[in-house]
Amino acid sequence: MHTSSNELHSPSRWGWALLLLIVGTAVFLRFYQLGAQPPGLYRDEAYNGLDALAVLDGRHPLFFPANNGREPAYIYFTAAAIALLGRSATAVRLTAAVVGSLTTLAVYLLGREWFGRRVGWLTAWLWAVTVWSIHLSRIGLRVVLMVPLLALAFWLGTLAYRRQRPWLWLAAGLVYGAGFYTYLAMRFTPLVLLALLLYLLWQKRAARLWPGVVWFALGTAVALLPLALLFFQDPALILGRAGQVSILNPAINGGDLWGTLARQVGRALGLFIWRGDDILRHNPANRPVFDWLLAGPFLLGAAWCVRHWRRPAAMAALLWVLMMLGPTILAEDTPHFLRAAGVLPAALLLPALGLDWLWNWARLPRLARQGLVIGLLAASLLVSVRDYVNYLRQPDVAFLFETAVTDMAAQINAEPAETAVFVDGERYWQKYPTLPFLVDAARVQLFTAAAGLPPLPETAVIYAWPYDGLTAVGQAIHPPALVTADWGALARGDLEPEAYPLYARYSVQPPPDWPTQATFGDSLVLRHVDVETLPSGELQVDLFWEGETAVSPTLTAFIHIVGADGLIAQSDGRPGAGLWPADWWQAGLLLRDRRRIALPEGAASAPYDIQIGLYDAATGTRLPVKNGAGEAVGDVFVWPGADQR
Repeated sequence: MHTSSNELHSPSRWGWALLLLIVGTAVFLRFYQLGAQPPGLYRDEAYNGLDALAVLDGRHPLFFPANNGREPAYIYFTAAAIALLGRSATAVRLTAAVVGSLTTLAVYLLGREWFGRRVGWLTAWLWAVTVWSIHLSRIGLRVVLMVPLLALAFWLGTLAYRRQRPWLWLAAGLVYGAGFYTYLAMRFTPLVLLALLLYLLWQKRAARLWPGVVWFALGTAVALLPLALLFFQDPALILGRAGQVSILNPAINGGDLWGTLARQVGRALGLFIWRGDDILRHNPANRPVFDWLLAGPFLLGAAWCVRHWRRPAAMAALLWVLMMLGPTILAEDTPHFLRAAGVLPAALLLPALGLDWLWNWARLPRLARQGLVIGLLAASLLVSVRDYVNYLRQPDVAFLFETAVTDMAAQINAEPAETAVFVDGERYWQKYPTLPFLVDAARVQLFTAAAGLPPLPETAVIYAWPYDGLTAVGQAIHPPALVTADWGALARGDLEPEAYPLYARYSVQPPPDWPTQATFGDSLVLRHVDVETLPSGELQVDLFWEGETAVSPTLTAFIHIVGADGLIAQSDGRPGAGLWPADWWQAGLLLRDRRRIALPEGAASAPYDIQIGLYDAATGTRLPVKNGAGEAVGDVFVWPGADQR
């Protein structure tokens, strides 16, 4: 695979057009529906957003200790994005999408300088369309910044080695040092440089490193000096979270360090074509980096590098891949696609080399071999898009990116400005950083279940945790009031087997002066009924109940939709969807009881009656009904408005 100087550095107009197509593809795959896909906004992304808000407020730390500690570069870029776009998922992810798009150029430059223009184009294309790199470019995490800086540092270092220009060595050092402000795994890269240095010494090629290596070290030192001073003052920052997840920890290796290490190595090596990260937040579960279409080219490229190990670029690619697997090998959850991200530039070179070999394979006719390569690339793009779209549609992905929290934030932000908003601070504001990032603290008043709520204004909403009792909510709501109680969006944590509504929302407002529609035994009064046919074809029925005193906890309301041939559909349930305890009823408190009832096709346009009643679920006994005039009408109330549809 010989490359001439002209091939290395003089792309044609066609070549520039191809590079533009590759970059355009990368941009589309990273920016399309960026704020909505992946759905939600995971807490690690939100922590970056919160720290970016602190930066905009005038605080400028060099290291951010929250959330196990984070390097600063991504957060400062995110601050600029938030200043431009406001507090949103798109703003938190914008830096990742921009950097992910520009990385296409960085890996092209590296591949071109090491192996020629065609390998550069192929590497850039693989970066543009590989699921791993696409996903890293669509989530607001700092790891994506490490990849282009590594690629650029090695590209500049190669230029400096070949051209012997001090300023190139210095620039390579500055870029390399800047990488330490991106992600923890960058601290593993000195081992790559050391291994490459030993290789060059062994091959008697190290003479060209002098005195350039001094300029490189100077550039690195200048870039690292502020961070080094900070770490000197607080050495604990050097390890950060590493000690918690290291396989050196007996709690993780189970007392079998060497056996654990062997398994970790096998899993790490298998991530390319066998089995990838199984953490669904990082990757379509267990999907390897390269699909089956690119497995062959990957192995071909790896074999080519082994065969040509005397070529510094080939050996550098192998050493880079092997060394930068270290961060995931030495930590739990191998293979972990965040910790292993440092392998990406070099790992993409391997299938690019394999495809380049196929392109030049003399045993096939020219059109056949070139058609094979183009077909593999096109088919792999389709497979990547299919796999990633299917991944984003999985309900578990929405749960793991905490969409219920973003739904809660959107609902809070949509509350009318004149409405006072109360949020359980202990359960939500402190636990989910997405909420204080997406919702301005001035918009809410925090409370705790133990301390209770302050006196409520006439119009208010309460976001409460519904599973440990709602005593504080019940004590805060006083007549006269119209209350609407709703369950929030479904949530499920990493280790939780079942989804559940994340919150309960209570809306309190002044009650309208409605006349009595019907009275049910000695328990509840029906004040009003609203009926609406939704675009989905469902029938939405709002019942407005009032009770003088506590009622039976087994009291159940039913709605029957009855046509000419009998029962069409029905809904049975406790008033208030289980969010209104039986002892909360008191005169002057009206409760909206909302039901959505699916109707058979065509039923919405046919005549029907809406029958409403109450029964005791323990005995099945229906309560007697009186109409608004006090006349007994049996055990159901027929809503007269059905005739006026």
